[in-house]
Formats: sequence, structure tokens, C-alpha cells
Amino acid sequence: MTPAGGGHTLITGHREMDEEHALQLQLLRELMQNLESGDQPAALEVFERLDQFTNAHFLAEELLMRLHAYPQLEGHSAEHARFVEELAALRASLAGGEASDIREEADAFARRLLAHIATADHALGAFHRSGAAGGV
Repeated sequence: MTPAGGGHTLITGHREMDEEHALQLQLLRELMQNLESGDQPAALEVFERLDQFTNAHFLAEELLMRLHAYPQLEGHSAEHARFVEELAALRASLAGGEASDIREEADAFARRLLAHIATADHALGAFHRSGAAGGV
């Protein structure tokens, strides 16, 4: 789950968003560690925290985008909806799937999330830094 090319693209320049991303990625690392060690109960517990936090984070981002009339709101929110669907599928896999399949699904989710942060969230951060968002 390490981004190729370094972590600099994961910095959006919006402090709260960057702090939330750091926590989200830490929870993903913990999930992967628990899956790799075969600790299913711990993996489920971390997954629940990841799921709840991810939903709260997406809500906060979407509220921020609405507040500042972000022009890419619809597309960005649609990406969030796909991540929520992926988390639901991952939950189902965790409930009764093969450990190696779950690790692959979680790793694929993490890679897509890293790409989202490096692109869509990076663009959102640039929008805020540009002053178009009213300086917030």
C-alpha cells in the first residue's frame, strides 16, 4: 500500500483534509497488517473503524465542497460513492471470504484511495489554496 513515486502527491495543502487522510491511511495499514497476520477479529474491528471514519471524512469533504461551490463536486462525490460501495463489498468478504482474496481486495481499495487522494483531493486542495474557495 505504498504509493509509487513518494508521498508528496498525497499532500493537498488543506490541513484538516491531510490529517484525515493520514488517519485513514493508518487504519488501512492496520487492516492490512491484521489480514496478513490472519487475525480476523482484529481485522474486523479495524475495518469498522475505517468504514465509519471514511464515511465521516467523505461527508466532511462533500460539505466543504458544497460550502465553497466546488465546480467538480458531482464527480468527486461520485468517486466517494464508489468507495463506499467498495467498502460494503469488502465488509461482505471479511464476513466469510478467503484471507488472500480479502488482502487483495483491501490492497486494491488502498491503491484506488491513494490515487483518489493524489488526483481528486489534490485538485480540491489546489482549489482551496487558489482563493476561489474564499480562503477556507
